[in-house]
Amino acid sequence: MRESMRIITVCALVALAAVPVWAGNGNMLHGFGPVNSSMAGAGAGLWMEPVGALMFNPALLAASEGSQITFATEFFEDGIQIEVTLNDGSTGRTNPSKQAGVLPSFGWSMHEPGSKWAYGFGLIGIAGFRTDYPEDPASIVFNNTPLGFGRIYTDHRVTKIPIAVAYQATPKLALGASLNAYLAELAIAPLPHRVFDENEAGRFYAQGGNLVSEMAFSVQLGFYYTLNEKVGIGGSLTTAQDFDPFTWNSEIANPTFPNFGANRPLDFDLDGPLSATVGAGIKVNPKTNVAVDILWIQYDGVAGFGSPGGIVDGIVFPFGWKNVWAFKAGVEYKANSKWTLRAGYNHADTPLRPEVVLTATGAPATFQKHYTAGAGFKLTDKVTAEAGFYIVPREHIIGPYPDLQNVVQGTMDTSNKLDSVLIGLNWSF
Repeated sequence: MRESMRIITVCALVALAAVPVWAGNGNMLHGFGPVNSSMAGAGAGLWMEPVGALMFNPALLAASEGSQITFATEFFEDGIQIEVTLNDGSTGRTNPSKQAGVLPSFGWSMHEPGSKWAYGFGLIGIAGFRTDYPEDPASIVFNNTPLGFGRIYTDHRVTKIPIAVAYQATPKLALGASLNAYLAELAIAPLPHRVFDENEAGRFYAQGGNLVSEMAFSVQLGFYYTLNEKVGIGGSLTTAQDFDPFTWNSEIANPTFPNFGANRPLDFDLDGPLSATVGAGIKVNPKTNVAVDILWIQYDGVAGFGSPGGIVDGIVFPFGWKNVWAFKAGVEYKANSKWTLRAGYNHADTPLRPEVVLTATGAPATFQKHYTAGAGFKLTDKVTAEAGFYIVPREHIIGPYPDLQNVVQGTMDTSNKLDSVLIGLNWSF
């Protein structure tokens, strides 16, 4: 019983080290704003509105007309489940308290008629999560004893701030560039990676319970080429984001130590990945547009996400993610002068590797299939109300469940699902 308690404690502690993002393609949402999201995130080769262009291809700003402002908000809820089956047949399931997420997005574009230059600016929530497991005396994992760890609290938020410019180099080719600033906030309590106090009673992990923030920058380069009046292709490359390690003022955690409660710095390094996308936009007829994209995200070599994963020499290495491919397809139909309807499908690799699923417990990005839809309604000649939703069915990743000596003690089944609603306004002037 004591060994089982230790094993399950390891599982729960590992869940804190790997931060769970409410995302769809790796650590990012599959799409941004109600228009781009309802098109399954596709649109690197099709101008629709500022937020999608600022996220996936700044060169598309050259295809805009006049100025546009988009305000939008996304409301979503995940459904994490973790089930462990030990070799002796005993099982246990963990369901964190559900937390509704809210992600805002704002995008502005300006392209004066006849000008070769276009500009854009945005403020876009691209990722985030919050988990809050209450202390439970009846639970092996969440009881407040040396073999449990009581309440778990985690919080992570990432906002992208792009400043973009596009230039119509030839009648067919537009080039774009964006300088992106990122503000990320992170809280993890407790944090079981590298820093801990250990004795015969078990491990005591330090706390990073308050939100701390770091900034990073990336450059995004894009192109948009018009093959003819019906077909355009576009794409972009976004460089990796190098955040300084998140650092907390923590303390010695073992109450039996004479310096219990003394100051201890605690840090965790979590960077953002390089990504590349290419897509085609097809104007089938005056009422129908189709967008098809492919997205690649590189996690190899990225601090935090690109760790080896698993347990190495008794140390927990969170994440251990693999690179991700995502396929996106969306269709837009202008039903009449007032209504525009959209639908799409996004299929992505999960970044989780079954062999190290234990150390991805806190980031259960099992999402693969995204079913999306939405609509726009013209309130006036210049203002359109936009709405969208998407459903991500539950997907499971099953792998070994090791102890701190990396001896397999059973299996772990990690699963998640996601439901979301988006609303917004688009103003053209």
